[in-house]
Amino acid sequence: MLPKKPDMIFDDMAKYLPNHWYPMDSGEARYLVIPVPPYSTEFEEVMQRFKGDYYCKITGLYKVQNPLMYTKFALKQHDYSQRGPFTIKQLYHDTSDRNIHSISEFNFDWKCGTRFMFGPGVYFSISPDIASKHSSKSNGINRAMFLVDVLVQNVEYGDERTFLPNPGCDTVVAHGGVTYVKYFDCEYYPAYVVSYMSRRNPNFMYFN
Repeated sequence: MLPKKPDMIFDDMAKYLPNHWYPMDSGEARYLVIPVPPYSTEFEEVMQRFKGDYYCKITGLYKVQNPLMYTKFALKQHDYSQRGPFTIKQLYHDTSDRNIHSISEFNFDWKCGTRFMFGPGVYFSISPDIASKHSSKSNGINRAMFLVDVLVQNVEYGDERTFLPNPGCDTVVAHGGVTYVKYFDCEYYPAYVVSYMSRRNPNFMYFN
């Protein structure tokens, strides 16, 4: 069998992509970081999720469109559905604004982190204020807050002895339920990101 052409592969992925995405074709870049138009319904609805006390100024709201990354996420979602009920939680991850494009292209990579209280995973928070508070000082004042779709099925509660989830679990929840840790690829997708100027420089933080 002859290998598929790039446009045929893109057509296969297109069936998994959200309806609210802007049109893309196989000739474009592998990902887009698209400004969400101010005063649009989408802008108003998404900005509600980014409300908090963590910023003194938001400088932009963007939608991340990465067809290959989203297709992997959708296939992982199908895999979860074969094992039983699951949820998609919308969680937050704070970082430097320098990382917007690398995350949008390659997703989060735990190997880029420096602090792992509950083992080598990607750490998410249930609110942007908490994510900002726990963010590394090295992220500076000019930051990015990602709103992330995260697959959650079998949860384990973490403590100081946690390094990886036990067999059969996919997520560690810690700090009284405000922190979620994911250890496996393709189980999260960065849907939106705001660039902002931080209001605080926290003295006590847990993770990147």
